[in-house]
Amino acid sequence: MKVKALFLSFCLLLILNLTACTGYNNIMYKHLSNENNYKTYEVAVENIYVRNKETGKLEEYNDAIHDESYLSATIYFSVSELDGFYGGEYILDDGTITERMVLLEVLAENSKILLENDFYKNFSAGNVVEIQSSNLVYMDSNFYYVIGVKYDETQYLNAEDGLQNIVDMMDKDRSLF
Repeated sequence: MKVKALFLSFCLLLILNLTACTGYNNIMYKHLSNENNYKTYEVAVENIYVRNKETGKLEEYNDAIHDESYLSATIYFSVSELDGFYGGEYILDDGTITERMVLLEVLAENSKILLENDFYKNFSAGNVVEIQSSNLVYMDSNFYYVIGVKYDETQYLNAEDGLQNIVDMMDKDRSLF
């Protein structure tokens, strides 16, 4: 009887651990859903990348981003090192490894707004952009989400809409704790 109870307890604990380790926990949710945790930075966006869904590697931006096939893709702005941000090395689609860089993540929903507002048509790599981004590093992962983009005196993504899209994304993937 004790062995069965111990085995059942172990199985329940294992299931709980496996389900609790996925998604956005309360610490992450509380931090990333608070607009005060997003700071404004003026940065030169060195490049734009899209993660290839099949290979997981980064593809360099080209003019094809104007194509609507990118509407479901997460976009990454590559910027120089910023205070409070931790850069990393990434594998590009051609198999090369990048130098240390910071990737700011633009969720697909926010990228749609940028596309609809012609940001990608008006922007060129190397231009200085005003970006509102989080700089959360949690459990060895970077959560550098972009909620606002302003370029050349035009607000292409406002913080209210950008933040709401992040909250919606987290609501779809909440952890138990």
